[in-house]
Amino acid sequence: MLEGAIIGYGNIAAKGHLPAYADVNLRSKLRIVAVVDVAEQNREKALEQLPEARLYSDIHALMEREKISFVDICTPPSTHAEYLRVCASRGIHIVCEKPLADTHAAAAGATDALRKAENVVFVPCHQYKYSPLWREVHDLVAKGTLGRITLAQFNVFRLQADPASTAWIPGWRTNKAYSGGGILVDTGAHYLYLAQYFFGIPSKVSAALRTLKHHSYGVEDTAVVSLEYPGMIMQLSLTWAADRRANSVYITGTEGSLSYDGLKLIRSDRSGVTEIPMPDVSDKNEYVGWYASLLKEFVDRVETKNYSDDLLCEASSVMRLLDLCYRSSEQGKVLDYT
Repeated sequence: MLEGAIIGYGNIAAKGHLPAYADVNLRSKLRIVAVVDVAEQNREKALEQLPEARLYSDIHALMEREKISFVDICTPPSTHAEYLRVCASRGIHIVCEKPLADTHAAAAGATDALRKAENVVFVPCHQYKYSPLWREVHDLVAKGTLGRITLAQFNVFRLQADPASTAWIPGWRTNKAYSGGGILVDTGAHYLYLAQYFFGIPSKVSAALRTLKHHSYGVEDTAVVSLEYPGMIMQLSLTWAADRRANSVYITGTEGSLSYDGLKLIRSDRSGVTEIPMPDVSDKNEYVGWYASLLKEFVDRVETKNYSDDLLCEASSVMRLLDLCYRSSEQGKVLDYT
């Protein structure tokens, strides 16, 4: 049994992470024994759900008093780099919400600390990779079912930024000092690791980041990104300025295509048209199962002493792509991924 602590007990910890620990395959593997949160109201909420957990208002008090095997970092991006360094230096295994940090420079420092740490498993919360939809898309692309992919389009529509816990700063997602950016960081980061999962690292990046509706936000509410690969383009459109919450996908290749409308994945190829029912990936109730699958991989890596840096490389590449997107938008240029 691995005993650990949740760092930051806001909405994603309480509604996404904690329920995943109750998975039948994880109950005997992982146990949360402590919670850290700066807000007293969040600590009280944690105690309601975890009556035996010990509570702390900062990570340093936790480190002084607890002997834990892992942490689950669920705080805003601006805190990630510091917490990653603290835990890595103590040889503590880490699960951490995306992205790796709030800036490319901070992420580089955290990456160095994790690489220097000995025998530490690091798993970023790239939970979309564990959804049935994205696994099916990955498998069809990897198997060559669609031939050579030429164009992939991903659309993410939201009405606004998700509100955070009222116990701390409900609007931190739209405050760059805490979030590091707007919808590109908050939601786009997921699609930047999915891009790697499906297609690898792009050669060129361009982006247009704008605030089209929510002018009170201190960050962009809309992002249009283009990732170029040899013989292929991936387009990503994200907005908090839509009239509804929805996702859609279109991927075409030389031998077939895929489309997703929120209810089903439609595959069209030489054998005909096939409809595959799929959950709505915009429904956050689906996240618990994805987090459970992610935590199972985390446990497997710890138990098998798999200290590969593959997931760290993926998380670092997301930060690199985010940085390129912001610079591309500022400069109005297509930038090389270097």
